Amino acid sequence: MNINKKSVLVACVLAAMSATTFAASSTTFTSSTTVTNHDTPTSTSTRVTREQHTTTTSSSSVSTIESSSAKSSGVSVSVGAGRVADHVAVPILSTQHQPPAALKSIQAVIDNDNFIKLGQLATIKQKGKWGVVGTDGKILLEPQYLDIDPSLSADGTYYAYTKKTLEHINIDGSVISSGVDTYGDHDKDILARREMVKNLSNGDVKINSVSYPSDSYTAFSVKNKWGFVDASNKTVIEPQFKEVYTKFSEDRAFVKNTNGKTIAIDGSGNPLFEVPSNDVDEYKNGLAEYRRHISKFNLGGFLSMAVGIGLSSQGGIYYGDAWNPVYDGVKRGYINRSGNIVIDSKNDAVWPMTAYGTLVKNQGKLGFMNRKGNYIIQPGNYDAGEVDNINALLVLINKDNGNAGIFNLETGKQVTPFIYNSINFVSSTRIVATKGENKYLIDMQSGNVVFTTTKDMTIDVFGGSYTWVHKGASDYQLIDDSGKVLFRDKDKMISKTTPFRHGYSAVKSNGKWGIMNANGEWVVQPMYDEVNVL
Repeated sequence: MNINKKSVLVACVLAAMSATTFAASSTTFTSSTTVTNHDTPTSTSTRVTREQHTTTTSSSSVSTIESSSAKSSGVSVSVGAGRVADHVAVPILSTQHQPPAALKSIQAVIDNDNFIKLGQLATIKQKGKWGVVGTDGKILLEPQYLDIDPSLSADGTYYAYTKKTLEHINIDGSVISSGVDTYGDHDKDILARREMVKNLSNGDVKINSVSYPSDSYTAFSVKNKWGFVDASNKTVIEPQFKEVYTKFSEDRAFVKNTNGKTIAIDGSGNPLFEVPSNDVDEYKNGLAEYRRHISKFNLGGFLSMAVGIGLSSQGGIYYGDAWNPVYDGVKRGYINRSGNIVIDSKNDAVWPMTAYGTLVKNQGKLGFMNRKGNYIIQPGNYDAGEVDNINALLVLINKDNGNAGIFNLETGKQVTPFIYNSINFVSSTRIVATKGENKYLIDMQSGNVVFTTTKDMTIDVFGGSYTWVHKGASDYQLIDDSGKVLFRDKDKMISKTTPFRHGYSAVKSNGKWGIMNANGEWVVQPMYDEVNVL
């Protein structure tokens, strides 16, 4: 089911909550946004166009390869460790770093394999209708619905659209509920997915370490004056403000007072400080983003992330077709709960905030500031690459020689020198680095090269322990994270794949989608228009 059709901006696989993209990379969809900011609340119009590819699998065996070194179609594949060309084995990951607990809890939702345990493998589309196929390759629910969405709770139930209504159904098609209440339940499901996507898009997951009564307040108006009520609908702040710009968060809300000033108030309605702009977001982990008033900007492109983040049938870490903004032309800044400017919008460019801080460019130099507004990576002649939010790592490109290196966002130290032509994060423990004519899969824990191929080959992001290696839309190979080749598409059947999820990958062959397992065997024959592994 294409969840984005149900008002989710992005619902994609989270193949490794880690790597969001700060800089340019290839994209599977394009997006443009036009925003006009005046001295009144921001008006925003957004257009998103996305090309989505799904997969299906079917069951007939395919030959596998057990050797860890082979040559095929002029592509050299090898497994090695230590020094290769100019590569020096250096551990990249910090043994002391621990991902935020909030990311771990969300990951548990993403990694939920309960559908598989129930024998339900994927949603399938055939002749314009959606159904469900099982782990044995057999149809469990005949394609008959206009659209179908697995429940986020992974309880084996689905939200299915008929010509007349939306139904919450069991795998046998029996109806649990339908109509108005079902729409409401489905909306909650979608909103939960969207919130997870938003929180994970930059790794800055909201941590509610302190709970404030005001965080549950709701704004209401009487005769064009605004106030707030609590969860029991009791008035706690009398209507007195001209406008309310944000809801309460961390005991702060932003409003327009009777003098036309944008101010922050606390849960008692007391004015605290004036805000630099009325284009401001609610507080998140102690910081609020504000934007300077500019007449117009164009989003610099929403790029597909090398390691995506999102939630859908292709979920999991380090997959995807997810989005994350590059620097988008917004003149943003950040203030703390006391109203002090931590990062000034007067800088040349400020990227969206992450759990560790954000990129800041000023006077042509790019550096990385922590959440207190201090440079953790001093400004230099850099371009921005990918950021791994799980491991607190950032790729920077040295503009003097065009090479990429990796920095630790907690210490500010460079952990990989500027010796590679490019670096991409493809799992929580693997990077792909290009040097000269070769492309290397590197174990970040040991620094060793575990797989080598030519630079014209693509090593996709991992789903669990597996990924695909290919040249464009051909020459597909399946490898594990040790670099072992498990299957090679000798007959050139495959034209497209999706990242593995729970040991399965959607695979396109002869214009139709099927599903393969980690041995390169068809579990679902390629006969469907679209397939989404659950």
